[in-house]
Amino acid sequence: NQQHSQKKRLISLCVGCGNQIHDQYILRVSPDLEWHAACLKCAECNQYLDETCTCFVRDGKTYCKRDYIRYAIYVV
Repeated sequence: NQQHSQKKRLISLCVGCGNQIHDQYILRVSPDLEWHAACLKCAECNQYLDETCTCFVRDGKTYCKRDYIRYAIYVV
């Protein structure tokens, strides 16, 4: 009596390019956005956002801290 339980792996799609993520590492941004490491960049300056550069999200766009603060000043 052998039973095999297989975990279904959910397909992760990159928010940046729309392609499936096969990478070893998936970058997750609050609340449930998933990115390839090469696709997660600031919408203003194109700086890569990773563990060394904090990511901020506003209106579905990702920003580095500097541009997020600049954006917040102009929007208010």
